[in-house]
Amino acid sequence: MKMISFAVKKGGVGKTTLCKNVAYKFALDGAKVLLLDLDPQATLTLNLVNNVYNKNKTIKSVLTEPELIKIEQLIQPTKYKNIDIIVGGEQLNKVSAIINLNYSNEKDQHLIADTLYMENHKTFDSYDYVLIDYPPSINELSLSFLMLSDLIIAPLTDDGGCYKGVLDLKNTLNHVAKIINKQPPNINILLNNVKNNDVTETILEWLKNDNLTQYLLKCEIKHSDTFSKNTVKLDTIWTNPTFWRQKQAYEELIKEIK
Repeated sequence: MKMISFAVKKGGVGKTTLCKNVAYKFALDGAKVLLLDLDPQATLTLNLVNNVYNKNKTIKSVLTEPELIKIEQLIQPTKYKNIDIIVGGEQLNKVSAIINLNYSNEKDQHLIADTLYMENHKTFDSYDYVLIDYPPSINELSLSFLMLSDLIIAPLTDDGGCYKGVLDLKNTLNHVAKIINKQPPNINILLNNVKNNDVTETILEWLKNDNLTQYLLKCEIKHSDTFSKNTVKLDTIWTNPTFWRQKQAYEELIKEIK
């Protein structure tokens, strides 16, 4: 099993779109994929689930009753073959309070995902990939899953605030790694929704000045007004010839991260 997270401390940068399209391509190639939606807004969930699903089966359930509830009980099917999901939802807004109540030690808080994995490793390892979508604000649960991840994809758009979000995420993970005595996870920066304007050049210069170029993925996702309006249906990239640039970019991305 390979765990890949899509995260940055900034909203509206394409984390969810990247997560679901990568999941679809993995599944299309025959891999078994589990999605974990940690966002209370549950955009990933709403894009993938069937019309009838259990909104209460978020990861909060296993934190509230770890003795009674296991990860496998939270997994639900999606509309797509080979893709299952643990849904997101408003219940996740209560996660921080639950963690602070039950885990007084900061180190233990950062190791929650490790504990969940060890207690449910057969379920997690029955999948080829576990892909995780995060909210813009990174809470204790999010941090623990980020530290457990094999790879973090941090989307970077033509936005100065987004660049700061990448820096903040990297600094936070380095801080947590020292607390729990682990190596920080691998971060790959992906230029997403690229418009190739002066802002793009400025951001590339910032990456160079901050010695972050080494984390930059070779592929990039170009901006497309048409594609942005047609992202709900997951087979759009792969079946509509209009989006050949996006298809090519995602294929290159898959090669780099699989």
